[in-house]
Amino acid sequence: MFTTSKRRSGAITMAAAAAFVLAACSSGDADEQATAGTSDEPTAEESTSADASAFPVTLDTVMGEVVVEEAPERVVTLGSHEHEYLYALGVAPVAVPVSWQGYDNGTGPWAEADRLAAGAEPELFEPGTTTYDAEAIAAFDPDLIVATYPNHTMTQEEFDLLSGIAPVVTRPATDSEGNETAEWGVSLADELTILAQATGTTDKAADIIDQIDAAYTEVREAHPEWEGLTSQVGGYYEGQAFVYAVNDTRNQFLANVGLDVTAVENTEEAWLQISAEQLDTVIGDLDSVVWQVATTPEARGELEALPLFPSLNSTEVGGNIWLSDPILEGAFFANSPSSILYSLDAFVPMLEQALDGDTATEVVPFESAS
Repeated sequence: MFTTSKRRSGAITMAAAAAFVLAACSSGDADEQATAGTSDEPTAEESTSADASAFPVTLDTVMGEVVVEEAPERVVTLGSHEHEYLYALGVAPVAVPVSWQGYDNGTGPWAEADRLAAGAEPELFEPGTTTYDAEAIAAFDPDLIVATYPNHTMTQEEFDLLSGIAPVVTRPATDSEGNETAEWGVSLADELTILAQATGTTDKAADIIDQIDAAYTEVREAHPEWEGLTSQVGGYYEGQAFVYAVNDTRNQFLANVGLDVTAVENTEEAWLQISAEQLDTVIGDLDSVVWQVATTPEARGELEALPLFPSLNSTEVGGNIWLSDPILEGAFFANSPSSILYSLDAFVPMLEQALDGDTATEVVPFESAS
């Protein structure tokens, strides 16, 4: 099953900024297109019917037990990627947040096949970045509200208010191993499982989890030489380098292909800012760093200009990967079934180049089809 960190995440005051640093800097092109996954991408031939016998169901969420009495027919999502999980399950939400990259239908091209297969034509709305607009949400007449990956920490007051409209599904209280979940750090398997329970699609979820697990396993088995190599996902924002929390979904992706993302200390918080003077002591020994620079293209030059950047091990061994394609950056952030398969197709060649042990090998940045 998917590799996840067992570390607990503490109270995160900067969580929303860390999780949505991409959105804050977004300059995505809504008309840009890409090949939506591969022939192995899990899509339903038609919208999946909910298993009515699965209801009522009681969900163990971080906000407490939530009861869904019957199969939902009008689902509204509040976060950046929950709708993509629902598309993969064959569920068509009636309303989803606007895309931070400006895409039609609230999602990137990697999820279009799943959206069309589910028959989803959702209305778009601004969910709010600091508080939810309960009146706007209620206007969609939902019978289920999904906020497993919200755009800000949901308060008890907000939860109670929204629960007066419809059952609200937040992230699971514990993961599959019984550990407390971290906000914005739930694994795909755990998030998909609770959403499938809420929508009566557990059989479909099991198939998807098996397929994604097989895709990761295929990569690990093809690259046993990656075992033990260290990596992290980072970037440069407002004058400081940073790396994401060890349980961030992007670092989960690297862990699932066989890399060690635990080597950097103090990454229990949403992100770890690194001053220019500490660059070599904090991330100096990593074998590889995935630098997100698509929405902040100037960041690459700023990073490379830092005095200590040339002395990083990832620089000396040719292990830096520049994530400069906006579509891939969005897919990497989404961590949905369709986006993971898209990201695997894009990342594996770059990882092969970065981790081959030959400093002369150029790491060619991925470019999506346009």
